[in-house]
Amino acid sequence: MHISVLLWLIFQNIHKKTWNKIRELYAGVLYVSFFNMLYYFLCNDKLLWDFKSSHLSLKVLRILHLMFITPLMILSFLATYPSTLAKQVKYITKWVCTASFVEWVGLRCKGITFRHGWHLGWSALIYVMMLIFSRWFQKKPFAVLLLSVLATVVLSVIFKVPVSKRMLKHPLKRILTRPLKDHVTQAVANKVKRKCLLLKLFS
Repeated sequence: MHISVLLWLIFQNIHKKTWNKIRELYAGVLYVSFFNMLYYFLCNDKLLWDFKSSHLSLKVLRILHLMFITPLMILSFLATYPSTLAKQVKYITKWVCTASFVEWVGLRCKGITFRHGWHLGWSALIYVMMLIFSRWFQKKPFAVLLLSVLATVVLSVIFKVPVSKRMLKHPLKRILTRPLKDHVTQAVANKVKRKCLLLKLFS
């Protein structure tokens, strides 16, 4: 599923020839990429959502989304952003609905998981903010950063995201890997599966 989304976004960007507009749009792309990485840094001990794949490792998945899928999505969105308010509302709505639908498919296909009360409605809200702020960031970066920090604090309080000094240790590792307890849980689950399989074979 993740590769299919990537290929679709590559096609979109080729069709729109977005490489011709990278210089004027890169700020919005970097803004979204930064806050995407900030999510994994802050929430690694209590992930609200995460990607899954039976073929790709977690590290590869996160790199794929952080470095390619999300930037290509924002670049495609900004490249054909309309000028009139009515068209902007329609355009943003179309993108939010499309992104939310893709995420719903991802849930059905077990390509993404939700935890700790997160649901598709929250994702749609994030898409609304992400798309609008990526556009506004090009014109009013300080105002957008302030609003983004405020939104981050509010969501962290709502979902009770734990904060501690140890978060500052190995920040890149926090962004690209699961917390240790998740690795242990997965290892235990795999061990139980193997035992169940052996019991079926010998029963």
